[in-house]
Amino acid sequence: MQIQCIDNNGDFLKLRDEWHALWRGTANPSYFLSHDWIRCCWQELQSTNSLRIFVVRNGVQPVLIAPWMRSRGFQLKLPVKLLTFIDHPETQAADIICMAGPQADEAFGSLIRHLLREGSSDWDLLALDKIGSGSSIVQLLERIQYSFRSRPQLRSDNKVFIIPLHGTWEEYQGARSARFRKTTRNVANRMTRMGKVEVKCYSGMDINDAVRKLFSVADASWKLSSGVAITSSKGRTKFFEDLIATAVTAKGLRIWILEINGKAIASETQVVDGRTVYALRSDYDERYAESSPGAYLQIEILKSLFGRGFQEYNFGVGLNPYKARWTDQHVPLLSLRFYNETFNGRLLRSLDHGKVLMRSRFPRLFDGLFQVK
Repeated sequence: MQIQCIDNNGDFLKLRDEWHALWRGTANPSYFLSHDWIRCCWQELQSTNSLRIFVVRNGVQPVLIAPWMRSRGFQLKLPVKLLTFIDHPETQAADIICMAGPQADEAFGSLIRHLLREGSSDWDLLALDKIGSGSSIVQLLERIQYSFRSRPQLRSDNKVFIIPLHGTWEEYQGARSARFRKTTRNVANRMTRMGKVEVKCYSGMDINDAVRKLFSVADASWKLSSGVAITSSKGRTKFFEDLIATAVTAKGLRIWILEINGKAIASETQVVDGRTVYALRSDYDERYAESSPGAYLQIEILKSLFGRGFQEYNFGVGLNPYKARWTDQHVPLLSLRFYNETFNGRLLRSLDHGKVLMRSRFPRLFDGLFQVK
């Protein structure tokens, strides 16, 4: 197996055709692993990180691609060199791209050995987040983890709220509390009293028509002053513009807009990835907060998704309290931690193991010291 480390934009862009062929050949080619999605992410992240995309080949043919980047940061107050996924805030699921079968095991093992030998001076910690329980990297680790003296560790560090989309909207509502059903009726009544209500879903060639409305809602959102709105930075605004302008990524995007008397007051940006619908961003005009426009749009979106062949609606990374009002079901997201044999890598491993042990034995003391919430 031959290993190539791509560390510049030119070679990354040249890799597109090979990347696309390998990606299309996987069992479930995730939207978030397409070359175009990663390219859009990297455009925003490149100013503070260094590209480290590893391509493992068997001869000339790519067998595995690891879309990673290198950065410097702090772990447990210790300065470390990190290898991570090209981890954009809008990415909802991360993984490596690889062929199925024995070649993948050999390729992943070769990559880990390369990192520990030829590339050992480049990193202290391999920290990979947002990994689904059925991902390629989990399956590979199960088969080859005992090949290394220092074993990669998988942890369930996060959860994502989901709504299964089998059945009907009426059945979903029936399974919720009486209070929930009363609240949805009240939200609908408040909204209809405001005037002409329209909910529009833009996709495909029509999606460009929604961009101006999407950005106008973001500009009126409470998130703008907090610095986390779509329009809070030029980099994030350009990220969404690039997604819409690129054929592969635009195909999987949907933009929902709620309008009152022709004015956009709430929005949701979604990714349709196979049979899963991911909510990337939800916003509403703060001036209409008392009428719950975000909740009304959520109701209309869910109504439209039931009975359409989708498997689940995914609220996206983060256990925000408002999501728990809609569902109590969730799925885990895993994190991988693999420590290098550098001084900082070994020290971090000891500190991290001590932290995990302390948390398991003395949870109250741990929470007090580390302010876990």
